[in-house]
Amino acid sequence: MDQEFVGLVAGMSGLIGAVVGGLATAYGARIGAQKTIEATHIQAERQSTDQQRRWILDQRSQVCSDVLASHASFRTTAINWVATLRGGNPLAEEEYLRFQGQFVELVEVSARADLWGPQYLVDNSRALLKAAGAEFSALVEWSAATREGRASDITAVTQQYGAARDAIQAARSAFIETAGRALQISNDSPMTARETLQGPANR
Repeated sequence: MDQEFVGLVAGMSGLIGAVVGGLATAYGARIGAQKTIEATHIQAERQSTDQQRRWILDQRSQVCSDVLASHASFRTTAINWVATLRGGNPLAEEEYLRFQGQFVELVEVSARADLWGPQYLVDNSRALLKAAGAEFSALVEWSAATREGRASDITAVTQQYGAARDAIQAARSAFIETAGRALQISNDSPMTARETLQGPANR
């Protein structure tokens, strides 16, 4: 009887050991699987953040390219206007309308910088647009003074144009410099990215 009891206890001990061992193995497997899932989630989040960051930088890059291209077109027309006005000729209506259309396009393109940030790029985009507006106004007034024969006003407006030209060159250089900085950012946090998407008006 004692031997049977000892055998039974030994058998139960073996069974319990096997169960405990199995539970330990199962628990270890569960922990390992959980860690794998957590690592996968972290990797996915990082990839998502990296993709979002890359997408934002791509949008910024496109905006910067569009602003500079639109401004270059605007400046080419402005330079041609200056040559015409210095020859004593006012601008034809179709020339004015084309130049006005280029300025409106620059306004629209510059506004996209507000969507993607960062704020210093937005500020420099607005400064460039403001300088372009001053140049546009000076040339329009120069043309009107030429057409109406207001010689005394032409001197003043040419000085106004000179100041606007210097301002626009400085603003373009500043925009190019800040665009380079904005496109080199590689450590924006997810919150910064969301705030950027919302635009400065909502921050």
